[in-house]
Amino acid sequence: MYFSTFAGLAVFAASAYAKQCINATVPVNLAARQAVFNLAVPQTNLEATDFILNMTQQGRNFTDLVLTGYNTTTGTYNISTQFCMPSNANSTNPTVQVLTHGIGFDKT
Repeated sequence: MYFSTFAGLAVFAASAYAKQCINATVPVNLAARQAVFNLAVPQTNLEATDFILNMTQQGRNFTDLVLTGYNTTTGTYNISTQFCMPSNANSTNPTVQVLTHGIGFDKT
């Protein structure tokens, strides 16, 4: 039993290290349009209640009442990438899976 467990771990470790990786930075130009509101942050329970009542009142568009305009934020942002493929990659089947790590994690 111990030998099969050890052999399984060895195969897994070998496959994890038998890869070629390329790190790259991809510049991305972005523009995002955002609404600007003239609305103070509620400071008391009464103000928080008023905000909820204003937002949920039927037939009333409260966001339109407090909207003052729009701002556009633009910029070039660098996205760090890592492309890995097995050392023995099959060139006849060039399938690429795009996987993301999720929020709160880096690419390592």
